[in-house]
Amino acid sequence: MYRAVTLVALERGVDLGDEARLGELAGELQILVEQDDAGEPRVRIGERDVTEGVRAPAITAAVSAVSAHRSVRAAMVRRQRELTEPGGVILEGRDIGSVVLPWADVKIYLDASIEVRAQRRYVELSRAGVQTSIDEVARDLERRDSLDASREASPLVRPVGAWLVDTSNATIEGEVERVASIAREEAAVRAQALTRTEPSQRIRMAYFLTITFVRFIYTVLFGMRIRRFFKAEPAQNYIFASNHISYFDPPAVSVTLPREVHFVAKESLFKHWLLGPVIRFYNAFPIKRGVFDREAMGAAVGFLERGRSVLIFPEGGRIAGGELGSARSGVGFLAVRSGVPVIPVYVEGTDRLRDCFFRKTRVRVIHGKPIRIPAALLPEYRTEDDRALYRRHSDMVMAAIQTLKERKR
Repeated sequence: MYRAVTLVALERGVDLGDEARLGELAGELQILVEQDDAGEPRVRIGERDVTEGVRAPAITAAVSAVSAHRSVRAAMVRRQRELTEPGGVILEGRDIGSVVLPWADVKIYLDASIEVRAQRRYVELSRAGVQTSIDEVARDLERRDSLDASREASPLVRPVGAWLVDTSNATIEGEVERVASIAREEAAVRAQALTRTEPSQRIRMAYFLTITFVRFIYTVLFGMRIRRFFKAEPAQNYIFASNHISYFDPPAVSVTLPREVHFVAKESLFKHWLLGPVIRFYNAFPIKRGVFDREAMGAAVGFLERGRSVLIFPEGGRIAGGELGSARSGVGFLAVRSGVPVIPVYVEGTDRLRDCFFRKTRVRVIHGKPIRIPAALLPEYRTEDDRALYRRHSDMVMAAIQTLKERKR
């Protein structure tokens, strides 16, 4: 898809540094990826077949520059997510598991040595009639890897929770069987999880009555609307991760959750003679701002290991202005240390309650699909205890929250 945009951009003489024009071009092109009568994949722009054209050396040389632009990636990501909405889809690309579909049921990170990749691409190009050499192909691959890994927008990374499949010494059949076996194993794990009935997600009567009353207030006074893209499993506890724009976010999000949750609150709130005991009763626990508070994170992991759910705000504080902030490593740490799935949540309107009261806007809370880490991969991650790994997972969660923001209407 990115190569198709690059092809048309070069044909029309568009400056590869003109992000605005390239973004418009990406949004207007009708790019189709489909099979022909023989089952071979074909790439089309409208009615035009560009399968061979998008693999030309000139396109390979320019595609990383085009795909690095945020506006181009935003247009392509929207298209790619639309392709997956019916379900039952296999999507391939360098940022699919990290940005496009961080909630994918199965994520595979295919890799191979640069020598093997160059040989394979050389054979592919030779069959298409492209004159080149293996050394030239290897240099192009290394250059593109470097550009894709270092770009600011959707860099090439191995997503947290993705199975690594090295195909350097594998046949095509062996590679396919390895990926298919991973999918079968994950399906079996999910099927078994759906049969669990314990531990039940208990809700105290006082907590239940409070959230029912607060939800009624938010609905009547501020027009609150709730949208869910996933039905929570009764016996599964979760990490609910939400953007943060207002002091009213914790109650607004909590009342939409089908279970009792524990949530972090800044340490100073617990020093108030009245507010402190009240928020403790409703499961708040303190966290130090501006640092990675391992004591608070340890307490959260403890709740999760005991089958309880936790609400956290990955940005680490309130972000004004309508844009999402950068994620900190906390939610990734919790997901890796506990193995509990993360449900991304998007909230809006809580910073404009007056406007909501007069129905100029509404409070909206949207729940996304869970982001899971396969249990078999957790020991590797826990051994590393890598802050960068936690941050990569947190970035995936923020990408999912951004998706909910874009789909709010």
